[in-house]
Amino acid sequence: MGTMVTRYRIEDEVGRVLTDEGFFSYEVDDALIFRSEEAAIEEAAAFPGTTVEGFERWSAFPDFPLSIAAERSAA
Repeated sequence: MGTMVTRYRIEDEVGRVLTDEGFFSYEVDDALIFRSEEAAIEEAAAFPGTTVEGFERWSAFPDFPLSIAAERSAA
C-alpha cells in the first residue's frame, strides 16, 4: 500500500532541472528533489531566474507531519 506525495524541484527558464551536483540538466530523473516547498524556495534563491515546481509521485511511505519530526528531534 502507498500514497501520493508532493515533491518539489527547481527549474530554470528553459525547463532544465537542478541536479544533486548543482548543475542544470534536461534529465528530470536527475533532479534534486525537495520534500518541503520552503526548502526548495530557499535553494532557488541562489539561482536567479529559476522557479520551484511541485509534482506528485507515488510513495510506499507516506510523509509524516513535520511537527512530529521536530518534536522527536527536540526530545
